[in-house]
Amino acid sequence: MPEKNKMKQYILESSNKAKKRQEHYTVFGSVDVFIKDSLPDNLELSQVLSKLQDTIRKPFIKNLDVIYVGDFEHLTSRDVSAVYESGAIYLTNDQDNNEDMLNDIVHEVAHIVEEDYGNDIYGDGAIETEFLSKRVALKRILRSHGYQTSLYDFTNLDFSPELDDFFYEDVGYVKLNKFVMGLFSSAYPATSLREYFATGFEEFYLGDRRDVTQLSPKLYNKLNNLNKVEQEYERN
Repeated sequence: MPEKNKMKQYILESSNKAKKRQEHYTVFGSVDVFIKDSLPDNLELSQVLSKLQDTIRKPFIKNLDVIYVGDFEHLTSRDVSAVYESGAIYLTNDQDNNEDMLNDIVHEVAHIVEEDYGNDIYGDGAIETEFLSKRVALKRILRSHGYQTSLYDFTNLDFSPELDDFFYEDVGYVKLNKFVMGLFSSAYPATSLREYFATGFEEFYLGDRRDVTQLSPKLYNKLNNLNKVEQEYERN
């Protein structure tokens, strides 16, 4: 490589490294993003945040104050990549790529929406009924494959450590992903009603909405109605 091109390459790489050292960003005009620990070299945070702004309705994040990115003990101890707590999203810096990070943020935004629009989402019981019917069907499938399902409450809407251990350790997520086909998009939304909603929200905004319609029509209707309401709000 000619010396001039080497110098250009060096300047470009140095510039990219400097950008990655930036520790503070802003998204949606008012939400601070703080980088506590370094990000992978292949990740472009500015692109992630730009895509986030293009994807999510601003009213959905009205109660989000800050996003922290780093190596947090309360994430690693729970073996999760992100959590939403008291106006803040805590996000691991151990991300595979831009898409992986965006998925994590949008998933946590779903939990913010769930808190802010709880009555609109769950007030008529439609999503709960849809979720429980899928759980009951999953129980039948697992029982037909010889698993002892009678020890676990498949009608519990909340996250159950016992049921989650059964899914993860006894069945295994690889097998469970096959058993949930036609019921859930993956094993994870089967773990609780909240994760059922959040995973559907993530798919609605980042995936193929037709998949949500076909797999979870009641959930799709709620998400579509919320989207229309906030779309109209932004216009006025």
